[in-house]
Amino acid sequence: MKLLTIIYDSSIEASMRELLEALQIPGVTHLYDVHGHGGRGPKMNTPVHPGTNHVAWVVVPAEDVSRLHRAIRRLQGSFRLKPGVTLLSQDVEVLP
Repeated sequence: MKLLTIIYDSSIEASMRELLEALQIPGVTHLYDVHGHGGRGPKMNTPVHPGTNHVAWVVVPAEDVSRLHRAIRRLQGSFRLKPGVTLLSQDVEVLP
C-alpha cells in the first residue's frame, strides 16, 4: 500500500475534492489552512504572504498511484494559472 500526501493550493479545494470523489478513493483525510513555503512562495495567510494550502492523505494500492498522479497533474494543468500541488508517496502498512 502507498500513502499519498497531496499538498495543494486552497483555491482548488472544490476541484480537488470532486476529483478524489470521481476517482472513487475510499478514504481521504484532510487538513485545511496549512501555512508554509515552497515553489510558489510563502503562504502564511497574512497580507504580506496571502493564501494557504490544504493537505489530503489517501492510502491506495501501489498500482493505483500512477492513475492518481496523472489525474491530479491533469487537474493542475487545467487552470490558467497553474496552482501549487505537491505529491509525496511512501510505503505504508495498514495495521489491523
